[in-house]
Amino acid sequence: MCHNAGRTTNANNPAKETNAMKTSTKNAIGIASALGRRGFTVASVEVHTPDGRTWAIDTTNTGGFRLFEIDRDGRDGPNEHDAVEGDTWTAGDLIDYLAAVGEPKDTTSWDRKNDNRPTT
Repeated sequence: MCHNAGRTTNANNPAKETNAMKTSTKNAIGIASALGRRGFTVASVEVHTPDGRTWAIDTTNTGGFRLFEIDRDGRDGPNEHDAVEGDTWTAGDLIDYLAAVGEPKDTTSWDRKNDNRPTT
């Protein structure tokens, strides 16, 4: 299924796609394409979500993807996030998941002294 299936063009849709692409993303795509043309296999990509987390997305032999959250301080190994239906993500589900969980959280209303966080 196409990763755009079922998406709306509503401006409030967190999974909406834009035409703007960061230079680092363009460069990564360029080197991956060049490596592929030379016979190399690109088996994983590193993604940084707006909330500051780092993710590794690995490809599978079945055409799906596996998702790992990388621990920022390196004390814990990668934490795998399983898809709803098994280990393997489809491209569309993976993109939607990262868009949903990767947005910065509202921390302005936290009571840090008592560690009371907002519920919404």
